[in-house]
Amino acid sequence: MRYAALRWLSVVLIAGALTSAALAEEQEYGFGGGGSGLGLFMPDLSEINAFVEGAGFPALEGNLFLIGGGGRGGVVPGPVFGGSGWGAWIESEHGNLHAEYGLGLGGFELGFAIGGNERSVLSIGAVMGGGGVELILTEYPPVILEDYAPRGIVIEPTRQIYDSGFAFVDPYVDMQIQVLAWMGLGVRAGYVLPLFELNWQDEGPLDAPPLAPSGLYLRLSFVFGGFGSLTSEGVVDEESIP
Repeated sequence: MRYAALRWLSVVLIAGALTSAALAEEQEYGFGGGGSGLGLFMPDLSEINAFVEGAGFPALEGNLFLIGGGGRGGVVPGPVFGGSGWGAWIESEHGNLHAEYGLGLGGFELGFAIGGNERSVLSIGAVMGGGGVELILTEYPPVILEDYAPRGIVIEPTRQIYDSGFAFVDPYVDMQIQVLAWMGLGVRAGYVLPLFELNWQDEGPLDAPPLAPSGLYLRLSFVFGGFGSLTSEGVVDEESIP
C-alpha cells in the first residue's frame, strides 16, 4: 500500500507540473486564504488494536474525529503553495480500563490548480511534514466501599504510555468554492502515508508496534480569503461575487 501511494503521488506531481507548464501563459485568476475545518480520519488500526487487546484493553473502534486548518495561495491554473495541519483522536473504555490514541501532524503544501474560475478552484498536490502519536492505556483502581477503604491511602491509576514521531507525505485532491466575496468552503480528500518513524515508551512493560497511522481522510473547511482576476499587466482586480 505504501509503494502504491508513492506511485500515485509521483503521478499527481508530474501531471500537475506538466499542466502548470502547459498553461503558464493562460493564468487568469489568483486566490489566497486560510481557515479551519472538521473531518474524519480512517486509518488502519488493526495492528495497534491487536497490541491493545493483547494488553487486556478494549479495542479502538471506528473512525477518528479530526480538527485542523491551514492557509494557501496560488493561481488558476498554476502552482499552489501553503501549509496545513490537524489533529485527531479516538478513545475506548470498558469498566476500569481506558485506551486513548491521539495524533497531530503538519507540513508544507505544494500543489497545482488544474481547473477553476473566478469563484472556484480544483487542485491536486501533497503535504509533506512531520507529526507525533501517543497511545495511553490506563487502568483505574476498582471502586472500594468507604467502610473498607484504607484511610489516608490514595490508589493511583496505572498507565502505559507509548509515543511515536514520524515523517509523512499526504497526497490530496481539493475543491474550494467561494460562497461570499470573503469566504468559501473547501472539501479535501487525502491519504496520510508515513515515510519513517521513531518509537519510544514513557511507561509500560511491553514493546508497542509502529504507531504512525496511514489511511484516508475527508475534511470540510471554512476558508476566509478571496479570488482575483489577473490582468494582462499582472495586476490583481478583486472580483465582485454575490
